[in-house]
Formats: sequence, C-alpha cells, structure tokens
Amino acid sequence: MLETVRKALIVLTIVVLAIAVFGVYLSLNAIIDTFIGYKYAPIYKALMNLAVVILAIYVLKLLLEHEHRPNDSESSSGEE
Repeated sequence: MLETVRKALIVLTIVVLAIAVFGVYLSLNAIIDTFIGYKYAPIYKALMNLAVVILAIYVLKLLLEHEHRPNDSESSSGEE
C-alpha cells in the first residue's frame, strides 16, 4: 500500500514538473519575441530548441544507463 502511494506521488511529481518545464519553455519563447529583434528571434529560438534537445538526450542517456546498470547488492553477496 505504501509503495503504491509512493509511486503515485512520483508520477504526480513528474507530471507537475513536465507542466512547469513546458511553461518555462513557452515563457522563454515569449521573452525572445519581446526583447530580440524580429530578424534574430528565429536564431535564438533555434539555439534554445537545440539546448532543450541536447538536455533531453542527456537525461534519457542517464536514465537508460541507470536502468541497465547491474545492482551492486545483488552481484556481491558479501560471503567469501
């Protein structure tokens, strides 16, 4: 029961985090539109999108490496 509540809270936290990240992304686009000249706005938006893609790939890489890493407690029993 406690584990189910923990997993539900983790999922809820991830959803809230995703919404917040999306909000920051939209706000950054609005800031670029407001303060950057119309000639240069596409360049800044492209750089921001590239940074988001690189960050997403990095996070996915970390998550996938962590998932496939063998558990140290299972591999060594401590009895020799």
